[in-house]
Amino acid sequence: MNSTIISSRYARSLMDLAIEQNSLEKIGSDMSLIKKVCGENMILNAIMRNPNINIGSKKGIVRDLFAKDVNKLTLDFIILLIEKRRIVYLKEIASEFKNLYNKQKGIKVATIYVARNIENNAKDRIIHLLEKEFSCKIELIEKIDTSVIGGFKIVIDDKIYDASISKQLQQLKKSFAKNLYEKGF
Repeated sequence: MNSTIISSRYARSLMDLAIEQNSLEKIGSDMSLIKKVCGENMILNAIMRNPNINIGSKKGIVRDLFAKDVNKLTLDFIILLIEKRRIVYLKEIASEFKNLYNKQKGIKVATIYVARNIENNAKDRIIHLLEKEFSCKIELIEKIDTSVIGGFKIVIDDKIYDASISKQLQQLKKSFAKNLYEKGF
């Protein structure tokens, strides 16, 4: 079965259960933590993907890692994934859960590409402007991209707002390519 389908089904099930048990906020923060840990800890990923390590050992590792930090429902969910041999999809499930959570809460994710880190007050102003523009809560993800040179590029939904120096240079180059001073007989 396709990993996208598996991730979507498990994430939807966890979302429904979290709503039913009135613990959506806690599960949402738990899944953000799990997504972050899975993205940063390559050793954990290798252990969970290794079929030679038995299920009991994997459960013990997960309990040791997450028991203090996550809700019981989240921990039970991860244990279920181990038992069903779906733990390899944990990062994708956490990512899909975050998407469902954002949709449920009316949050849009905007990615801003900048040449260097931006200050917090500038970030707050950008978030405020985007929230005003889209009439919803905005979660801003900052990514460093040196090809921007200066300025910024914001991607939200299917829209791209490009106020970067590289874009302006491209437009300038394009306008110079059209030589307005030559007669075109």
